[in-house]
Amino acid sequence: MGIFDLFGGKKTSENAEDIKEQSFAEQKEKEMQFAMDAHADMEWPSFPRLNPVNANGSENVEMIETVSDERKNEIGEMIYDSELSPESLKFINNQELLFLLTALEVYQKKAPLPGFEQNHRKIYNELLGRIRDAEVLFVLYDTATGYPFIDHGFANIYFEKEIAEKAVELFAVQFRKLAAREVKVENSDDTAAVKRGFFDYLYYIGIENIMVDNGAYRSRFKRSEIVAAPGGWNSDDSGKSPINPGLNFAMLDFLEELRWPVKYDKRDEIVKAKEMRMLSLIRTGSFIVPMQHEGPVEVLEDGRMKFNKETKFKLLVVNTQDNKQFLPVFSDAIEFGKKLRGSEWNAAVFKYQDLLKFVNDKEGIIINPDGQRVVLPKERMVMLEVAGQQADKMKGAAKAGNDSVSTSNSEDAAVQKALNQAIARMNENKKET
Repeated sequence: MGIFDLFGGKKTSENAEDIKEQSFAEQKEKEMQFAMDAHADMEWPSFPRLNPVNANGSENVEMIETVSDERKNEIGEMIYDSELSPESLKFINNQELLFLLTALEVYQKKAPLPGFEQNHRKIYNELLGRIRDAEVLFVLYDTATGYPFIDHGFANIYFEKEIAEKAVELFAVQFRKLAAREVKVENSDDTAAVKRGFFDYLYYIGIENIMVDNGAYRSRFKRSEIVAAPGGWNSDDSGKSPINPGLNFAMLDFLEELRWPVKYDKRDEIVKAKEMRMLSLIRTGSFIVPMQHEGPVEVLEDGRMKFNKETKFKLLVVNTQDNKQFLPVFSDAIEFGKKLRGSEWNAAVFKYQDLLKFVNDKEGIIINPDGQRVVLPKERMVMLEVAGQQADKMKGAAKAGNDSVSTSNSEDAAVQKALNQAIARMNENKKET
């Protein structure tokens, strides 16, 4: 080791570090310039389409631009920053933040942006935080069902009332009758046994996909990214009450499609497929049945009740306008509680097959009478069970094979064939009556 090395080692090391940093900065600058050159012929993105539906007159109803050209130029340059500061995003409003996310995604498709993955996650997380921290949001509800509107599997949620109301106008061109409703993100009722918010409610009705500010600059989220799946709606229901998010979603999706007053290619097939999914889930579901009983009752682990021969029970009935009696059943404690929580009626849990025994002297069942109100006459209930049993046998035969791929396909085909036949028979009987 020489004398210059002995006394100049630290300085040499610092110079090497400076050179390394300078080289890194130059490389980053080259990457940024390369991306800017690749995007030179591009313009800032505008609003994406509302949805894939084509409707006459839609060109006459447009969302007012939510981000000025000046702000686009200021904010847009941030997509070339290789390491966005999370703090810098906090000073951008919601629509500007959604525009930035849109621009980032659109420009990345043309040519790679420096630090795209990390920057995309930072913007996405900032938006997620704003949804979680919001006191109120505005949600599109379908007036035909009274529930959040489901469009191609997504609920439509908005930060601002004005944008939500303009979206209602956009959807009206597609003959959707919607309303923008203000909802509280968190339950502020101090007397509630368990705090549940709007996104917990979405879990119970099976809506897992969310579109934020659809119609303007927007983004897609999963409900589970905002809040985890909740337990029972009330502590008394935990572990003893059925939760049917899949069925609730299927009922809403079917009813919205059925009541949408439009015609399009393959509409009948789509409605039929959604009905089949709903009926399949009804047959495999558990339901709350309002009941009063006297005598010994065994409550099973899943909340269902098992009666002894000595047990006497009384069922609640709903009278229709033509004076026919139906058995009201509920998909979950939320639907049961709309009118019956705190009443003299007990919440007994039964399988669909148990319901068949209860409708011998009734016309059938009404699922969630103060909600989706799906009516299933007794004859259709029996046909559905017969079709389901046929499908179960066909599935069992398919599983006996050795080819796992063909087994899966055979199961799907079996269910579809049996239920399609059942639906066809149900519809024929319905027309005759």
